[in-house]
Order: sequence, then structure tokens, then C-alpha cells
Amino acid sequence: MKNQFNKQYQIGALLAITASFIWSGNFIVSRYAIHLAGPISLTFLRWTVATLTMLPFAYKNFKNEIQIFKQHKTYFFLMGLVGFAIYNTLIYTAGHYTTAINMALIGSIIHPIIATVLAAIVVHEKLHWKNVSGIALGIIGILFLVSKGDINNILQFKFAAGDLWMVAAGCCFGTYNVYVKKMPVGISSNSFLLCLFAIGAIILLPFSIYEMTFVQPVIVSGQFVMIILYIGIGNSTIAYFLWNSAISKLGVGKTALFGTLIPLLSSIEAVFVLNETFTLFQAISGLIILSGIVINTWPSKKLHG
Repeated sequence: MKNQFNKQYQIGALLAITASFIWSGNFIVSRYAIHLAGPISLTFLRWTVATLTMLPFAYKNFKNEIQIFKQHKTYFFLMGLVGFAIYNTLIYTAGHYTTAINMALIGSIIHPIIATVLAAIVVHEKLHWKNVSGIALGIIGILFLVSKGDINNILQFKFAAGDLWMVAAGCCFGTYNVYVKKMPVGISSNSFLLCLFAIGAIILLPFSIYEMTFVQPVIVSGQFVMIILYIGIGNSTIAYFLWNSAISKLGVGKTALFGTLIPLLSSIEAVFVLNETFTLFQAISGLIILSGIVINTWPSKKLHG
């Protein structure tokens, strides 16, 4: 039993790390794409591509489970609204007003806090010293990464107006994480995502048409197509599937903490993509963040021995 649990933990951790790695490039892409499309249009195109990508894999299950979806239509509508339509629109809106670093930093701090607290209230996950210390270490690691070990850099940190959009986005994603655990019995993971992708796209369709027509036309180019494919297939279909699978294996609070890896992974990617230098601060912050994840997610002998 213990070995089985350890294997489940290892698989769940790998799934969450992989999803975080895929998402780590989203904030950089978001900052670049603001010149090519408005936030609503970008989100709409993301979920449209995600829907079309997931359709061949999930259609059969969705058709067989259609009655369950109808019985819980309010749940699925709210999940699609908060976790997909609103959440990603907030991220892409924030990209117009704040930096990619601020976006990754704030989203990665707010999301696990909201998810862990709500999980204790809504799905009755136990909130103990492991959760609190894990989140605290994750936040300390992120702040150390951004400040480069100098507290004056934290004191001088500029909180832009767009950062409030990221606070709201973090709250949305934290809430989504909790209510994934409330998914109705009998729904398969791929049809679950297909439904939410489609709901997100349908909700945004009229607003996207208005934005494209009167606010910010979409500038179509080869780069733009690649961005849409990246956020529609990689950041959506693949990453959400991995993340939801991790939640089912680890629980909400433990999975959410892996989100603190995103700023660290983004900075590491910059070493390879932008030829930036890997620093001592990145190494130390990485150890702090990983320590928090290990403390919070390490199997308990008392419960699973």
C-alpha cells in the first residue's frame, strides 16, 4: 500500500512539474502577443484551438456522458466561466499593463494560497504545518529570486495597476483548482476538458467579435499562428490535462504548490532562449522552492504506512 502511494505521489509530482514547465513560457508569450491581438480575442482563439485539438480524443466519451453534463450544467458553466473565460482574459489583460516577471511572480504566489485555503474549506483537505511551511518557503524562494537576495529590491518593487489583474487571475485559478475535485462522478478527464474549453470559447465569442471589430484588430502572421498553436495546444490541451491528473493524484493543496516553480522555470528558460547567465540566486531560490514542495508533498508515514 505504501509503495503504491509513493508511486502515485511520484507520478503526480511529475505531471505537475511538466504542466508548470509548459505554463512557464505563457507569461512571456502573453507580453509579446498583446501587440497582435486583444486579450479577449487571444483567449477566445486559445480555447477554440484547444477545443478543436481535444475533440477527436474526447468526442466519444463526451457523447456517452452527455446526460451527466446536462444534470450538472450549472457546475460546468461556472467552471468554464471562472477557470477559462475570465482567468485567461485577466492574464492577457495584465500583459498590457505589467511585466512578465510581475505576472509570473504574483500569479505564482496568489494561486497556491487561495487553492490551499479553499481546499480546506470546500473539499476538506487537511491544512497543517506542512501546507503552511510549504507555501511560506515557496513565496520566500520566489521573492529571493526576484530580489537577488537584496531586501532593498523588494522594498523598491513597483506594483503596477496591471498587477491587480494578476491577483484576480490567481484567485480564479486557485478556485478552479479546488472545484476540479468536485467534478461529477462518471465524467472522464478528456471530455471534462473538452466541455470547459468549448464553454470558455462560446462565452467569449461575442465579446471577441466586438474587440476584433472596434477595439483591436487581430494581426495575422506566421508568428501569431505559432503563438496561438502554442497556447491552444501546449498551454491548454496538454498542460491542463496533466495538471488535472496531478490534482487527482496529489490533491489540490499539494498540486497548487508546484505552481511556485513557474517563475524559477521561466528564469532558467531565459538562460537557454535569451542567453542569460544562470546565477547563484536562481540556484538558491530553486533550492528554497523545492524544499517547500518536498515538505508539503512528501508522503506521510502515519497516514500511509
